[in-house]
Amino acid sequence: MPQCYSEALPEIAVSSHEENVWWLQQQHPEQVIKQLEAWRLADSVDISLLTLTIQSLISTLPDLNSRYLFSDEGDLCKYRLDGWYPCLEFIRLSSGEVEAALAALHGSPWDSASQPPFKVFIIHVEQEVILALMSHPILGGAYCPGGLVARLRDEYAMQAPHHPSLEMTSLSIKPDTPISDLANDRTGNTERDRLALVLLDEFRIALSSPDMTLNDDFFDFGGHSLLATRIIGKLHSHHGIECRFNDFFESPSAAALAKKVVLNGSPQQILSPAVENTCQQAPLALAQASLWRAYSAHDFGTIFNLPFALEFIDEVDEAVFLQAFTDLIKRHPSLRTTFHVQEGRVFQRIIPVEHLGQYQWCWHSVESGGSSLASEAAYQFDLSRELPIRVRFIRDAASGRQHLSFLVHHLVVDEWSINLMMEELARAYLARAAGQAPTWATPARDFHGFARQQAEQGIHPRHLAYWTSMLQGAADERRRNARSEGQGSIAAQWLELRLEQGSLDSLYAFARRHDSSLFNLMYTAIAVSLHKLDGLKEIVIGTSASGRTDPAFFDTVGYFTTMVAHRVEFDEQGSFGSLLRTVTRTINDSMSYADIPLEQIQQGLGMTAAEGLLFDVYIQIHANNALNGRLPAAAGEGIRYRQIDPDKTESMFGLQFEIMEDVLEGERRVRLVITYNAERYDREWVEALCTVLNRLFALMTRTGTSECRLVDLALQQEA
Repeated sequence: MPQCYSEALPEIAVSSHEENVWWLQQQHPEQVIKQLEAWRLADSVDISLLTLTIQSLISTLPDLNSRYLFSDEGDLCKYRLDGWYPCLEFIRLSSGEVEAALAALHGSPWDSASQPPFKVFIIHVEQEVILALMSHPILGGAYCPGGLVARLRDEYAMQAPHHPSLEMTSLSIKPDTPISDLANDRTGNTERDRLALVLLDEFRIALSSPDMTLNDDFFDFGGHSLLATRIIGKLHSHHGIECRFNDFFESPSAAALAKKVVLNGSPQQILSPAVENTCQQAPLALAQASLWRAYSAHDFGTIFNLPFALEFIDEVDEAVFLQAFTDLIKRHPSLRTTFHVQEGRVFQRIIPVEHLGQYQWCWHSVESGGSSLASEAAYQFDLSRELPIRVRFIRDAASGRQHLSFLVHHLVVDEWSINLMMEELARAYLARAAGQAPTWATPARDFHGFARQQAEQGIHPRHLAYWTSMLQGAADERRRNARSEGQGSIAAQWLELRLEQGSLDSLYAFARRHDSSLFNLMYTAIAVSLHKLDGLKEIVIGTSASGRTDPAFFDTVGYFTTMVAHRVEFDEQGSFGSLLRTVTRTINDSMSYADIPLEQIQQGLGMTAAEGLLFDVYIQIHANNALNGRLPAAAGEGIRYRQIDPDKTESMFGLQFEIMEDVLEGERRVRLVITYNAERYDREWVEALCTVLNRLFALMTRTGTSECRLVDLALQQEA
């Protein structure tokens, strides 16, 4: 071990993450892929000021200039070096050399004993300057280039507050050897091996699991369909790789998936978000427009309120929390949007940040006397005059704990947005608790830009034809044979079905054996239970799709979600496993076409608005529910919170099944919340349905259920 380190510098404790990555680097360096991002700097950027900013960043974060050595005693040791200069390098190139140089930097080997795990390159290229940041996975997700450049922007602005901001345009970086031209590189990797490494890198980033290997199962590390959607989008936009949802589920390791993906052209250029123009207004996005018409049909009532509620197990600083929430409202313009109708045309308008003080949207618990979670949930928004969001703390009289009512109108958020907001709220709370403003890896794209983009493009005719072809002539017997009158009523009741841990483990295992997901399995089980209970030959079931077809908007808060419908036909002689595979393929194949609002599909089928929805049954999953978790704290384990289920009294659907997947204290739990139209279904019938479902779930713990024919499934008597 070099004596200069051991004598001059104190040894730093090595985390388990650092140790795992270091060992992987020694044994399989081809599996440890550095992150490299590059930006073209605007002419207004002061390079001298930028250099000082970089020096300050490296001095503030000493881990960026650390070294790792293996001692004679067999221990991994970590040291931090003083000074910033090993982490900064100036390069001068011609314009034709940039692409190859960046790719070479990305693929260069790393010596943990002599090189820092982070490096900044200021590249002078004839008439322009490029900034590149490279970090090694040993640093962990907190030190990714995108996050560090956000800190650079803030520090640069603080160094010279009257100077123009640090304006940067993202550049696309290609691998050092074109993937499509690979035969065998110096490590012996074939083309598919290289693709597998690209996939593995995206898996590690999405799951925050730098120790994943090529043969690890994406779903075993906490992956789910929303994360799969994000990865598939990034593969296409950043790497030019086409990946189908079914292939992802059938081959969920990087090594296996690499054999099925297709290299289909060059990566797309992801443009930096434009600076928000608060003077502009925007049309409604396609999904928003459909929701607005349904909202209007229900007299602009409370049916599209999303009344989330949390119980804080530990005391939370309400002032800091609301300040952090303000950061989210400033970051995401959809949360400070009003809606207006002019000459029959509906449009949305952004409230400028400087005008936020004119709107009341949050309350401390001392201001909430007489308020309750129920009264907040029943609040009726005037979306033309107020923010579409209300955040109120209420002190619970019985327990003394703080409850939080977080009410938001569905027009401005979807479930993906809620999970995103909770992640960002945690980051903002930690920063505000330390007296600092939060920093973001990248600016969030403006949802209103997405709405304008959709308005220009219109309905995709081939995607619409996909749905009308699949659903033409479908006979939804549940919808047609509604159990009683009351078709226009939205009054609802609900009950909950909890899955025991042993049963849940069996369901996950059953799904994985069939290259499926928990959602697809439970969807199939619900369909089969309805088939058995009422003798259905086929059914149309509604569900939700993310609607986020453009990866540039993955970190945008807004209403992208579309409702889609799938046709399920029952063959009594077919097996349960065969039906599960059919349902899985149908749902996964349809995801590429999920940008079409259900309203447009029904019009394409010749249905009128007066006929209502195409389906009576709606199934959705709330995967990795972010409304159960912790707010991080500088010391201790953080501030714990749990979701309080709302009392569901309204529903657009006859039967709604919500699969609630939570992770509490490291343990995965699943609940099935069933909401039913109170005038069309009686509780006795719904409880009978739960009994049938429970029997089917129990059968899945036994061998042979997959091959069992539907006609032989004994669900209405003791199995």
